[in-house]
Amino acid sequence: MLCGIVVGDLFIYVLGLLSLRVNWIRRRTEGAMLERCRTALQKNLLPTLVTCRLVPGVLFPTYFACGVMRVPFLRFIVITLVTAGVHVGLLLTLMTSSLEAAAIQVQVIGIGCAALLVLLRTRRARSVAGSLFARIRKTAEPHLPRGLRDALHGSPTPRAIALPGLPVVPAGAPTIGWAERIPPLLFYIPLVVQWFALGIRHRSLSLPTAANPSIEAGGLLGESKIACMDLIGPAARHWAARSVALVNRPSLTPAALDRLASGAGLSFPLVAKPDIGWRGIGVRLVRDCADLHAYLAGFPAEARVILQEHVDYAGEAGIFYVRKPGERHGRIFSMTFRYYPHVVGDGRSSLRDLIAADPRAAWKAGLHHEALADRLDEVPEAGRTVRLSLVGSSRVGGLYKDACGHVTATLTARFDEIADQMPGFHFGRFDVRFASVERLAVGEDFRIIEVNGAGAEAIHMWDPEFRLADAYATLFHQQALMFEVADACRAHGARPLTAWELISYQRRQQTLLPLYPASN
Repeated sequence: MLCGIVVGDLFIYVLGLLSLRVNWIRRRTEGAMLERCRTALQKNLLPTLVTCRLVPGVLFPTYFACGVMRVPFLRFIVITLVTAGVHVGLLLTLMTSSLEAAAIQVQVIGIGCAALLVLLRTRRARSVAGSLFARIRKTAEPHLPRGLRDALHGSPTPRAIALPGLPVVPAGAPTIGWAERIPPLLFYIPLVVQWFALGIRHRSLSLPTAANPSIEAGGLLGESKIACMDLIGPAARHWAARSVALVNRPSLTPAALDRLASGAGLSFPLVAKPDIGWRGIGVRLVRDCADLHAYLAGFPAEARVILQEHVDYAGEAGIFYVRKPGERHGRIFSMTFRYYPHVVGDGRSSLRDLIAADPRAAWKAGLHHEALADRLDEVPEAGRTVRLSLVGSSRVGGLYKDACGHVTATLTARFDEIADQMPGFHFGRFDVRFASVERLAVGEDFRIIEVNGAGAEAIHMWDPEFRLADAYATLFHQQALMFEVADACRAHGARPLTAWELISYQRRQQTLLPLYPASN
């Protein structure tokens, strides 16, 4: 019952957010008077939501207004959970108690809640409550499990994170945000609700598959990565890492692999990765032909593999680019720096102990223990950085930091030039390696290592310093923008996939992922 109530409340809130995509509604939520209403609503959010829970007929418009007025999501959902819990408790009381006993209990609860709300409206009471909460937290925190204590502070890094080519993350900065702590199936529920609402509004639940007409399924899922890279035309090809695809067959001997790599202008070490992939699964650095041959021995037969030059630039970033059909210039909607998972030796601790002591590495300790099973007792010398994974994906513990402040007009113009050479590409993320932040800002010394379509995320929202409400706001905006771009492409003749066609792409991807070798 409680879950159904909360999901319903959340649905109404999301409808309010989505209504801002309608121009005439958005225009009517702007202005001085509406701003005063927004301030008043946020200031009196607790008594407002309690009142609308108890008074029939006002819940829907009030919760809808919370979405329209952009009430912080975290405050809204916490208060909703509390009020819904009280509401369900009252209902259960009425159902399980005698009428007289239930009446007395409801009166006591009602009087208590009313008195608490009145007290909290006074400045003195809020000050006392704040001081009491701070004292309770200070007293209780040392006795909490370490994991919970770290969660309250975002699992701060005990040392500055300094990797070549990337800005320094200072000691004490949070490394795990609340968005990452929520189980994915629960985290994405609001986005699923929004997807259905946008699909109904645009008359197609699979519309995003038309966002990039030149990419199969629009790049939503199950697309060929080498086909995406091959979209980059000759005039911009020097910005992309050299890549070649092959089909994994028993006839591929080490000598044949050497000839194939040489013919494509590639030399070892190389990066081998699946043509149909997801979040770095199966990506591996191979040192020579024998290493590549061993990798292919554990790869699905008749599946395509990409061999790509190993770009030795130190920094890595995800650059999300958007340009609607017919527009002369696009924009970089998101940019994120990726810090690959690593530990730093102290000359005394084993790799196992270093992983346990680092909040971010410990978060994915199981994956690191499996990948480095034969090295866990190694003791790195003091100051040595040990990379725990080739890929910087959050799936393996990579740290994402918001880099939108580093986007420049020069960098945007560079990606305009690249997108000009990619017919039918309008919405997606370029994963790049770069020499330094300064050179990236002027659009130089970087290489594109992967092109992702509509299924990509604006990953700067995974920055641990992002509030949960801000993370959701970013994803809501991105998803709404994806439907807008796809709708514009449809107006220019692109055809979205049917639901059955989309399911076939999803099945193909999900069938392959468990068969890939482990990353390194």
